[in-house]
Amino acid sequence: MPHDGHHFDPERLAQMEASRQQVFPPDETLDHFLTRPDLIMADIGCGPGFYAIPAAKRLPQGRVLAIDRQQDMLEWTAKRATEAKLTNLSPIQAMAHDIPIADASVDVVLMANVLHDLPDYPAILNEVLRILKPGGTYFLVEWDKVDTAFGPPIDIRFAPNELEHLLLSHHFREVQFIPAPSPWYQMSAKKPEE
Repeated sequence: MPHDGHHFDPERLAQMEASRQQVFPPDETLDHFLTRPDLIMADIGCGPGFYAIPAAKRLPQGRVLAIDRQQDMLEWTAKRATEAKLTNLSPIQAMAHDIPIADASVDVVLMANVLHDLPDYPAILNEVLRILKPGGTYFLVEWDKVDTAFGPPIDIRFAPNELEHLLLSHHFREVQFIPAPSPWYQMSAKKPEE
């Protein structure tokens, strides 16, 4: 059941990255959709930049829109981008269902470990469809609906078939399950060509 997201501590999340880098490095996700150096990517729920920073490094002619509802997360991500001398990352404070960017303006939307934690799936998926270019990619990393010692409560997680059904019912096409180290999995979908 969707619920209201809570406040996350960017410093604590950044500290957890070292162990996550070893288990499930961001490049294992980015390799699936960063196919050209000029893509425009929106990282919705970017947190402290676990995916946004390496994505910006891989998109020298592109741009990463680092989107989060928490200003402290955006400040953390922007600081890391400055330290890495990245000029192609733009922090944007916004809710996932109301993002202040133009229609059909991004090539790929990434939501990593985010969708399960948001309250209004239909509004969020409609917003993803709005900002994606026709044929654009929606890529998700999610927690599998299995018991784990850490992570979000099991009752808010999606089983892969549940997420696939949700995407198909909101007009996404070419939905593909992509394995990941347990307890995560990945899913890719396309906005239909117009």
